[in-house]
Amino acid sequence: MGKLNLEFLKNVPAPINLHVKLAHVHGSKLHVIADTPAWATKFRFMSAHLIPTLRKNVQYFQYVKEISVSTRPLRKLTKNIKKVKTRGISFTAKVCLENMAESLEKGGLQESLLRLANNHKQKQ
Repeated sequence: MGKLNLEFLKNVPAPINLHVKLAHVHGSKLHVIADTPAWATKFRFMSAHLIPTLRKNVQYFQYVKEISVSTRPLRKLTKNIKKVKTRGISFTAKVCLENMAESLEKGGLQESLLRLANNHKQKQ
């Protein structure tokens, strides 16, 4: 499938060819996997124009009539992302936010500032 994928990608215009790969061929249908839903959509729009090119340039694809596109499961894309520990704000920043909040009328901004001020973490 590696060589077939390379032949497939040679016929897909840049930059889309960097974000899709051939998953499998089933009869007259190619199945392609895209990195993200946005790239899948871009590929779908151009797939009708791509079929004649593939049929002409790659002998293995001469009977292709349809291309389906899906995206990789989100779980695989986010698997290696590490969660970052959030740091609390300094005591000085906490006092500053509380003073700003006290000077405001009650409302959304005041509540937001007080919420931020509550992110202060004392050193242990």
